[in-house]
Amino acid sequence: MRQKKLTYSLVAVAISSILLAGTLFLHFSWAEPTKVVRIGILAGEAQSEKQKLILAVYEQLLNEEGFLYKVISPAELEIFGAEGIKSRYETLVIPENINAAMRPEIAEIIKSYVKDQGGSALFVLDPATITTGGEPQPAPLLADLIGVRYCLPLANGKLATYPGYWYFPNADKGREWGITPGRLDKDHAVCTYTYGKLKYEHFRAVNTGASVLAFDRSESGEVPVITERRYDSGGTAVYANMPLAKYKIRSDDLVPRSVLRTFLIKYAKMPRLVNSPAGEGGMVFNLHICSGAYFRALTVMMMQGLFNSELPFSIHITAGPDTYKLGDSMGFYAESLYRGQPVLEALKDYGEIGAHGGWAHNFFAYNMQYLPQEKLNELVDWNFNALESVTGRKVIEYSAPGGNHPFWFNSKLEELGVKAYYWTGDTGSSPTHPRLDNKYANDSMWAFPITPYRQHASLEEMDRGHVPEEEVSQWMNDLIDFAGKERVIRMIYTHPSDRRFCLEAIRAFEDKALAEQSAGRVRVAPMSQFADFLSRYSKTRWEIKREGQDYSVELENPDGLADITVAVFVGEGSSNIVTGGDAKTVEEDGWLYITVASNDQKMKLEINHL
Repeated sequence: MRQKKLTYSLVAVAISSILLAGTLFLHFSWAEPTKVVRIGILAGEAQSEKQKLILAVYEQLLNEEGFLYKVISPAELEIFGAEGIKSRYETLVIPENINAAMRPEIAEIIKSYVKDQGGSALFVLDPATITTGGEPQPAPLLADLIGVRYCLPLANGKLATYPGYWYFPNADKGREWGITPGRLDKDHAVCTYTYGKLKYEHFRAVNTGASVLAFDRSESGEVPVITERRYDSGGTAVYANMPLAKYKIRSDDLVPRSVLRTFLIKYAKMPRLVNSPAGEGGMVFNLHICSGAYFRALTVMMMQGLFNSELPFSIHITAGPDTYKLGDSMGFYAESLYRGQPVLEALKDYGEIGAHGGWAHNFFAYNMQYLPQEKLNELVDWNFNALESVTGRKVIEYSAPGGNHPFWFNSKLEELGVKAYYWTGDTGSSPTHPRLDNKYANDSMWAFPITPYRQHASLEEMDRGHVPEEEVSQWMNDLIDFAGKERVIRMIYTHPSDRRFCLEAIRAFEDKALAEQSAGRVRVAPMSQFADFLSRYSKTRWEIKREGQDYSVELENPDGLADITVAVFVGEGSSNIVTGGDAKTVEEDGWLYITVASNDQKMKLEINHL
């Protein structure tokens, strides 16, 4: 009996061995296996509240940009090794702080992943700079791979970041890295509305073998800010010498978003869901009408044909009869038959009418923090009700007078049914859900950041700042081209004006926008239309698998997939056929953009290389 049991056990072991060997053969055979294409974020050991917040920022940006990812731990790298990780993750993202402490074994796997396996990796600020015991490494373990001696001590011997600038060699290089036109100053340094050139935190660093793509200028020479190092295997190590998540938390979303997008699209060639309708660029023109002072300008703009139903604006109005204080009769007075009502009746045909604060523009902006909540709500209700009574349409857009928009006010806007709002933070970036320190706005409404031209945002500010007219026209053209090429949504804002400078700038915008819209590269729409798409887009669940040069894509959305676009890199000059659903395709610069034409809730697409 004992011998029988032993025989059965040996047979079972033999069968198990054969099955295991077969599995390994199939996995590692010359025939490339089918695999899910996704990003690995090395952040599985985030423990402190700060580290969890950093990870939350990265995940939010990747979700908003439509990338597939998985959070992985150092243990997973150790289990599978460089080759196994490459078979599971197309690229690695190594966020700051979370990966400062790293064991030498993990650093060696990452090196092999890039140098031997041809993987790409984004390293942020301080990877592998301290031991797991918390002691500084004599030299960062990944410095040779990256080609930069980073995290060097300051002149006083202290290991800390310093406040410096972020320069690009020229405007084109900044645009390649996703920096929206208008957010570089004349020296090609990153700047923003009202502040001019911005300071960012960097470690002292010295280039030893990388290509420096962006830098800071210091007394001791150029400090690398963004670098790349390419290897014969096809691998690339990209280094960003800034705490990316910190700037999202401080309301500068463009900094981490542009670095992540550029790395994942231009280096890693990662597939994504394009976060704009039909994968086209999007432009919002937001017009603020604060008071009765704009009646003449609005009349001139109408007479010159600057309102065009083919280019619908987001038109936001402070509706009450007052402006500076209650009773001053300087307001738009939307309900008056002789003042605001006829103008509002005409404007509603040229876009979406939204609310600009509560009843009296300047009074509301200056007193918002000091008014009792009941009074504040009353002023807002008056504004919404007045606009809705004249237009007969629900108000679903909002802009804050003076940019005074504390997060606690969002609950009131949600209650009123607002879908989208103008936002003075995160300038020059995509519609987003803002963060400020440890506070998160919410998920139900989309904030549309203003896009400035250097220190100015509205056209009248540019006029007062003596910005040459040709500069403004060029910025308009560049911005629309950028939105189309990058397939992103951007918003500009201004007030009505009858000055030639402003009229000509609006005309330049419209001429360019109409041409690009007719060509199917850009669409102009109110922010609420884009917000509707983004809210539906965010419900899309998808997966992409690759087998050789072929892909299969599974999409699902309970509200329908119409206008959802998948971008897949297939290489320039390649020939592909897409089957499995009602979709249209466009190839550009080696990318295949597949846009769902029907509103099916589920779809499986096959991309076959011919």
